Amino acid sequence: MVMVGMFFLFLSITSCENDLNQVKVVTTTDDAPDEIVNNLHTIYSDSGIVKFEIVSSRTEEYSKPKQKTLFKDGFTVNFFKGKDSIVSTLSADYAEMRKEENLIIARNKVIFTNFETGKTLKTEELYWDQQSKRVRTEKRFEIIGKESRLEGFGVDSDETFSDYVMHDVTGEYILKDTAQ
Repeated sequence: MVMVGMFFLFLSITSCENDLNQVKVVTTTDDAPDEIVNNLHTIYSDSGIVKFEIVSSRTEEYSKPKQKTLFKDGFTVNFFKGKDSIVSTLSADYAEMRKEENLIIARNKVIFTNFETGKTLKTEELYWDQQSKRVRTEKRFEIIGKESRLEGFGVDSDETFSDYVMHDVTGEYILKDTAQ
């Protein structure tokens, strides 16, 4: 009985060796993320004032070949005005944050709504330059308001979608009958 116990003790000591370098070779690839975060909720502030928040169900961080963050399952960005007031919301089914360029690229079912103006921008791709605090697209877009529906190719806006310039525009306005 003592011999059987010694045999199992010998097997457990000699057979359970993990070389961390070998484990890394087996378990990681060059295209694997450095970090994965589920249910991300990040708040960005400047001088103690909340500017925007990002919410995502899954976030993947990469450091090579370039530092970037992927939101493969989509994300939502809430832009704040004042202490607790959300002025606009940006959402997309996919997004990529390129940290070195201060750029976020939102793709697939991009919806950007400004609650103060009651207008919503819909497109398939939107570039958000965080340095200049501007968003833009060269793709087809649609802007829907309470009394208007505009579409075209190309929009330039501030990051809250309050002030924008449209390109190649067609649209419809609903005119109210004032003769009563």
